[in-house]
Amino acid sequence: MIKFFESHFKHKDERGSIYGIINKGNWEEINFIKSKKGSSRGGHFHKNTKELFYILKGKIQIRIQEVKNNKLVGKQNIIEVNPYDIFLIEPNYTHTFKIIEDAEWINILSKKINTKNPDIFKIKK
Repeated sequence: MIKFFESHFKHKDERGSIYGIINKGNWEEINFIKSKKGSSRGGHFHKNTKELFYILKGKIQIRIQEVKNNKLVGKQNIIEVNPYDIFLIEPNYTHTFKIIEDAEWINILSKKINTKNPDIFKIKK
C-alpha cells in the first residue's frame, strides 16, 4: 500500500521556508538519492521495512503491487509523484520507480539495511 502525507508543518518568512516531512514513527536509516531521466530503481519489496519518501526534484512514475507468499496479487497501481510529495510504502508491496525527469529524493527506512542479510526481495519469474 502507498499512503500520501501532507507536510505536518510549514513555515515561510523572509529567510525562506521550512517543511515538516514526518513527525511520527521510528526510523533507522536515511538516504539521499539522485536518479537520471530514463533510469529505473527498485523492482523489489521488503518483508519488514516501511519506506518513506520525500521527493525534492523531478517527476517519477511508481508501479506498486501487493505481494503475498512471494507472488504478486491484486491490481498493479501506477502513480506519478512530483516535488514535495511525501509518501509511505508498506512492507510486502513491490515498487519500481521509473524516472521521468532527473530526480532527487530522500528515502527514510524503518529498519536499517543489513548488508549481509538485506530485507530486499524480488519476485521470481
